[in-house]
Amino acid sequence: MRIGYGFDVHQLAEGYDLWLGGVKIPHTLGSVGHSDADVLLHAICDAILGALALGDIGQHFPDTDSNYKGIDSKLLLERVILLAHEKGYRVGNIDSSLCLERPKVMKYAA
Repeated sequence: MRIGYGFDVHQLAEGYDLWLGGVKIPHTLGSVGHSDADVLLHAICDAILGALALGDIGQHFPDTDSNYKGIDSKLLLERVILLAHEKGYRVGNIDSSLCLERPKVMKYAA
């Protein structure tokens, strides 16, 4: 069994969308970043990459590469999962936590 730990932080600011786990959450502040800045999906990508000793999301999708400007983080996660499959691994379970006071997000949980 391999265990990875992913962690990600983005600044919040007005004028940006707030994406969490691939879901757009209505809020006055959004995440600032090169991609859509989905902090939850980025942490999950890092957990998978870390479990396989393949570096981190920044190494695979650098913010200096214009190909990733504004990219949907679900596509990044898809590419990370494909990379895991190419290495002979499958993702079984992901456990993740969000640490935020607001907005309240439980109603968006699937």
